[in-house]
Amino acid sequence: MYYCGWDGGGTKTEVCFLRENGEMVSQSFGPLNLSGASRETVEKTVRDAVEAMRCRQEGLEGCGLLVIGMAGASNRDAAQIVEQAVRKAGYGGPLRLVGDQEIALSGAIRGHGAVLIAGTGAICYGRDPQGNSFRVGGWGYLIDDGGSGYAIGRDILMAAARAEDGRGKGTCLKQAVFDALHIQDIRGMITWLYAPGTGKKEIASLAPLLLPALEAEDEAAFTIAKKAAEDLSELVMTGWRKTGMEDGEIAMTGSILNRYAPIRALTEERIRAALPKVNIIAPRFSPAQGAAIMAREAIERLYGA
Repeated sequence: MYYCGWDGGGTKTEVCFLRENGEMVSQSFGPLNLSGASRETVEKTVRDAVEAMRCRQEGLEGCGLLVIGMAGASNRDAAQIVEQAVRKAGYGGPLRLVGDQEIALSGAIRGHGAVLIAGTGAICYGRDPQGNSFRVGGWGYLIDDGGSGYAIGRDILMAAARAEDGRGKGTCLKQAVFDALHIQDIRGMITWLYAPGTGKKEIASLAPLLLPALEAEDEAAFTIAKKAAEDLSELVMTGWRKTGMEDGEIAMTGSILNRYAPIRALTEERIRAALPKVNIIAPRFSPAQGAAIMAREAIERLYGA
């Protein structure tokens, strides 16, 4: 028997196979996020992943439990489409669809604590010493997601606009935005921003402009980085305050925390100052591996292993 975990993302889906002896093997396929890919594309990803399960020595029947983690798993329509696609592809065994933050936590830590994820969005998701789960943030870019790639991209655009009309200090970010968007002036920026094709991902794609501006010691860039760190550390500190925890592990992951060293350093500094007993770590396993681990642990609980 083996256990299978999927991490369904917007650009790729990682599939992990976990044997009972602890051996883990992973493969990658296409996207599984219906908000960024067509239904046909998602269904093809599902067929490819199920075929990989079928090609294993144990076959589809050898899978003790399949756990699929995906953004928007709480969206019943999206979850139903994925589940139907899995069944249509030929997998008839036990299946669980969960949020991507759940599989990230499963792979990231042991014991109590949380995972802080900052990518296009931002969320802190964890469990207390009694095993009760908690979340802070992650309510979407329209009302939340401070410290995310989207928020940083939005703040870069804001800094450019404020610099244009004199409300903010001059910043190299303004010209960086013009160059990135291949535009000549602020009117071009506004035209791009409010165009039908510009959404969360397009705004988040501007976040990398922050790094060279930080290297140039741009004051507006530092203000944006500081705000991102404040927002991200607030997610963690709120989670610990809500649960009454003092110690535990916090795993930090996502493109912003992995690639933006100044933001990560400022975030860690604030967390350590507020929660000195917390151990900040790198995730032990990937989210797909976490999904497979979740599958194994669920079966072990079921049969009292």
